[in-house]
Amino acid sequence: MAVNLTFTVGNIDAVYEIYDRIQIRRYTATPPPPSTIDLAEYTTISGTDSVSNRTGVSDIVLTTRYSQYYYVDPNGTANDWYISRYYNDADGTSSAWADPILGEAGDIYYNPLFPPEIEYGTADQLIIDRIRTLIGDPKGLRREYGEEAQSSIHSDNKTYEMDEKGWPASINMNGIQYPRSNDYNLSNPSVNGYRFLRFTEDVTTTTWSGCQEYGVDIWYYTFRHSDREIMETYDRCPPPPGLTTANATSEAYMLYTSIDLLMQEGWEDSIEDGAKIRDEGSHYDPTPGLDFRKSLLGKLQKRLDDLINALVLKGIEGVRVD
Repeated sequence: MAVNLTFTVGNIDAVYEIYDRIQIRRYTATPPPPSTIDLAEYTTISGTDSVSNRTGVSDIVLTTRYSQYYYVDPNGTANDWYISRYYNDADGTSSAWADPILGEAGDIYYNPLFPPEIEYGTADQLIIDRIRTLIGDPKGLRREYGEEAQSSIHSDNKTYEMDEKGWPASINMNGIQYPRSNDYNLSNPSVNGYRFLRFTEDVTTTTWSGCQEYGVDIWYYTFRHSDREIMETYDRCPPPPGLTTANATSEAYMLYTSIDLLMQEGWEDSIEDGAKIRDEGSHYDPTPGLDFRKSLLGKLQKRLDDLINALVLKGIEGVRVD
């Protein structure tokens, strides 16, 4: 009897930024498996890891074109149990293992990624992406892991400080994936100030016996402004001077929002980071960055002024001459 497994990856674009394969292991001991995962009792049937021989083992390769993937275990039975995880074949990055599931025909959904701050619809996301382009704030993807990342855990053993401002994409602390597969508390950890991850338990130790991943492995998106900050600024943006709610277009609002965000950054940079610093061994001068910000503001203001003039003239059908 063969077992058909179906994997549904609901957010394939985000998953694919970190992982490119799905690995599956079958439970080889007497079922049912214990709640803790001992990898010595499982054998790899798809994918690869440090204790398996890749020869003759097929991979489930991810692609952004598909969100569903199928695997047939010709030696499986309805009484077999399986665990799965995502991993990256290039650098060995892997998520934690999903909870064991019974090997029967059906759908398997496992999402190792931390949920986004807010799920925006397509229309709102297009606005956010357009404003990011205007202000030069594309999202980046950063990874912190290993001993160096371990030092970013505060002395309370429950707070992790990210090196840059951002929002987590994947959190693996000592072999435990967050949000935990058996925990629907999506606020663990909470994200404070886009820099601090606050956990409800001690994250310096692990209670998951048999797991191979230990230490810190965090992927997160980096940005100067979060999606929420951009959208909130856009939503409260008034019509640009010279326009009204009747003739202001979405492009006008996006340009005005971009100017507002850059001006806010200009104030912050000038106050917090605007001084030249020179000592015996180094020299720091923020002037080029501030000048570029000023130039970008001027260009955006010029584009907005031209758009305002075009929209105002568009409403004029004739000119009275006395």
